[in-house]
Amino acid sequence: MFWGKVLGGFFGYLFLKLPGLFLGVLIGHWFDRALQQSMRQGGVVNQHLFVDTLFAVLGHLAKSKGRVTEQDIDYVNALMQHLKLSDDARSRAQEAFRQGKSADYPLVNKVSEFRRQVAWRRDILQFFIEQILIVALHDGKLDQAEYDVLLRITQALGFRRAQLDVWLQMAQAGQRFRGGRAGTSGATQASQIDDAYAVLGVDRKASFAEVKKAYRKLMAKHHPDKLAAQGLPEEMRASAQEKAQEIQAAYELIKSQQGSES
Repeated sequence: MFWGKVLGGFFGYLFLKLPGLFLGVLIGHWFDRALQQSMRQGGVVNQHLFVDTLFAVLGHLAKSKGRVTEQDIDYVNALMQHLKLSDDARSRAQEAFRQGKSADYPLVNKVSEFRRQVAWRRDILQFFIEQILIVALHDGKLDQAEYDVLLRITQALGFRRAQLDVWLQMAQAGQRFRGGRAGTSGATQASQIDDAYAVLGVDRKASFAEVKKAYRKLMAKHHPDKLAAQGLPEEMRASAQEKAQEIQAAYELIKSQQGSES
């Protein structure tokens, strides 16, 4: 944190020259420390809020299709295990999922409350949506009712429908890309490369310079350390690491493919 010192010094010098500069830097230093402490405290509060809101939204998403299937429940339980939730966190997540399934669950209000708590952490909000998209696509299809719920979530978090559609395409490509790497989707080399471009959100005809720019932008948003510094719960760190590895793998595949063509 340094902007308080910079701005304080600038305005102090503007009004009182050198004495004002030193005074402004000192005041700015106090401001930066107070802001940093507030952010740390906010991060602690959001540890529970992120996971609880996530599973409540997943419950609402599962119920939007009419009924929650055994496949939905198995996948959510597997997700809890994958996140290595503590017994207390798992109990809270299960209760949040049950609450989310209720017909009167105030989806927009709850998501808006989550947004207010982490409003300055835009990367966290995007990561939140991306985790929901992964679960929404776990059965290989997306019903209109599910899309409608995703749209309400997206808009409650302050993003546009067009952005949801882009993230949805990237998530679908990521699902195929992971399946191809694991050898479970029967993907060809060509389709794997197509999916790699889509994972990075760039056109198949994009230059390598454009690919590299998109890769760096995505890595900047999804680096686990950066997300952790913004308040991402420790339980979600493995998911952030997997996303970063997926982005890295897509980039390396395109890099090797374009290198072989040059």
